Amino acid sequence: MDNKLLDLFYGSILHDVGKMVQRSTQQRIKHSKIGADFMRKFEPDKAVLDQVSYHHYQELSQSNVEDDNLAYITYLADNIASGVDRREHNEQVNQQWDAKTNLEDVFNKFGTAPTKRFFQPKELDLSMDKLFPVESKKEFSSADYGGIVRRLEESLKVMAFTKEYVQSTLNLLEATASFIPSSTNLKEVVDISLYDHLKMTTAFASCIYLYLEEQQETNYKQTLFKQAKEFYQEDAFLLVSFDLSGIQDFIYTIASKGAHKQLRSRSFYLEMISEYLADTLLSEMSLSRANLIYSGGGHAYFILPNTTEAKEKIESVEAAFNAFFLEKYSTALYVSFGYTTFHASQVMKGNTNEVYRKIFKEVSEEVSSKKISRYSAETIQQLNGGGKKAGRECVICHTVDHLKADEDKCYLCDQLESFSRNVQLGEYFVVNTKKQDGLPVGPHAYLHRTTEHEIKNRQVDGYVYAKNQFNTGENQATHLWIADYNAIESNQFSDYANREWTKVNGEIEGIKRLAVLRCDVDDLGYAFMAGFSHQDNGIYNTFTRTAAFSRSMSMFFKLYINLFAEELKLTIVYAGGDDVFLLGAWDDVLDFAVEFREHFKKWTHDKLTLSTGIGLFHDKTPINIMARITGDLEEAAKSNGKDSITLFSEIHTFKYDTFVEDVYYGKLPIIRDFFNQQDERGKAFIYKLIELIRDRDEKDRIAFARLAYYLARLESTAKDKQLFATFRDNMKDWFDDAEQIRQAELALTLYVYETRKDG
Repeated sequence: MDNKLLDLFYGSILHDVGKMVQRSTQQRIKHSKIGADFMRKFEPDKAVLDQVSYHHYQELSQSNVEDDNLAYITYLADNIASGVDRREHNEQVNQQWDAKTNLEDVFNKFGTAPTKRFFQPKELDLSMDKLFPVESKKEFSSADYGGIVRRLEESLKVMAFTKEYVQSTLNLLEATASFIPSSTNLKEVVDISLYDHLKMTTAFASCIYLYLEEQQETNYKQTLFKQAKEFYQEDAFLLVSFDLSGIQDFIYTIASKGAHKQLRSRSFYLEMISEYLADTLLSEMSLSRANLIYSGGGHAYFILPNTTEAKEKIESVEAAFNAFFLEKYSTALYVSFGYTTFHASQVMKGNTNEVYRKIFKEVSEEVSSKKISRYSAETIQQLNGGGKKAGRECVICHTVDHLKADEDKCYLCDQLESFSRNVQLGEYFVVNTKKQDGLPVGPHAYLHRTTEHEIKNRQVDGYVYAKNQFNTGENQATHLWIADYNAIESNQFSDYANREWTKVNGEIEGIKRLAVLRCDVDDLGYAFMAGFSHQDNGIYNTFTRTAAFSRSMSMFFKLYINLFAEELKLTIVYAGGDDVFLLGAWDDVLDFAVEFREHFKKWTHDKLTLSTGIGLFHDKTPINIMARITGDLEEAAKSNGKDSITLFSEIHTFKYDTFVEDVYYGKLPIIRDFFNQQDERGKAFIYKLIELIRDRDEKDRIAFARLAYYLARLESTAKDKQLFATFRDNMKDWFDDAEQIRQAELALTLYVYETRKDG
């Protein structure tokens, strides 16, 4: 990153810092002046200060800055990120704005139904406090903003405007400005956080700079100010995406021996490959993570400049990583890149839905095309030339490549097994090219665990990553949100099946099984392309809003999911930007499935849905079998019109609301209330009831008569006649309805699983 690009980064990422100061002091002057006065205390270069001072039309038009001043770039990038041209929507300091207003929920303008919810004043943290948006406002106070400004000031005092503090600046602003509205104009939609706006402005600014640099154009005033409308029509940008294929098989297709010791480390390992891949491309382009719109689940989106160099870098990074994958893992992993050009007017307010969708569709089609035809004819010939390999296999992944001498493991599985505890306990990791004893995550690049002490004392060289941490300082880490909740200190997942915590008087309660849950968001691809296209003729289809939406989804699935799992006996193996794989005690997994879905409905205001599959297994079942079966159950849920859940078998497939309301909170409590009062003889009737339900035939009514007989016998053993009457009447009603009795069968089965002793 050259000095000019570095100045552009700091000027654009901090250009609206005056908004926070203004809202804390209630000064009635323009935030650009307030921001410049605030920033002078930290002695940035003039190039940085000019961008803070002159990023709006009026100030810039009245300034005497030189024609190649970076303020012209930040001005235009600010317009693009805002989705409007501020020459037409000139900001005035009058009664049109409310400095105390809350950030609106980005889902308000998502989907077909307009809604109105607000986030309460807070900073980004790892707590449930004020996590969800609410329908009533609790406005910001000057004191709320004052606390944020003090944190900014304390951090900026010890930072320098150099490349060593680039990531720290992004970390700082994400922590402080994620719940602050970018705009407080009462006539605008205020659902974009200040952090998202600053980040997107920086992304567009860097792209404009590099695009014009390749054209050897330095008269920014002429090109970006006087001829701004013309520039809006130039294909100056690339939307770039990659997809890492083979993730599911790489994580889950492993034999049982040793699998439990490295299941989570495999998931984290692939996450780090994906993150390092993204950072490699950005580094090659001398760009920051401001240009990374989304990363999760082996997928990523970037905004890059439409330059020859950018296209060459994309191709070279793609080729280098695929060569690395072939060398280390044969055809198990593969990355496909795709990109398309776009111009600013296509992603700003006023674009058409068709144009906006077309950008994402073109990228997706290129990625898909590459996934279908992965390898050149020469590469395929080389792969086939070796013939079928024979010999010893790794007992974990079954590869015959790279086996350790005199051992039954390959080098990677051995390293992953050793690395597993580092993943569980470590907070800081580094990727470099010097220490080759770590996990390989890219061409000549290796992953190691490090410490905060080593980072602060400059003992670390390479890309530094912090897991679920908020850090600022010199050479501070890229923070990664990782779903890593784990209720057991070891990775012995059999502990979940053994259920020792339920033991009373030497007897364990509940069926000795563990459950696996897989779920993902229904139609997320469409949500990305068209989620904001339905209201007001699609005027809310902007890149910044799409980026805010993707960050919201990523934080829910990769960060806040850890909070939702607290105190439950389960382990999150993998959670990407929209899907989850976890295992644990079967009843806690069931509780999580209900609670997580309720949290998701609350987070998205019921505008997106989940499909979930839950499998029940002996603890000795190989991971690959559990993953495959549970994946089939998830597909059964999706085949039920989505927004569904399948438990244990495809016959137990229900709409989510039906399961939650009619089974989990409906029939199961009724069954519990009655049978908890019965002795073991009375409880034995449950098995007869389940048998009757399975023999039930609408045409042959014998099962109905048998039900009446068994209920009469059960009455004689019932301790509480009123509870029995309630249960009997409900059971008869359920039995008369095919759907109701199907729900009752699952509820009875769950009760049997809850109360089984030592089995």
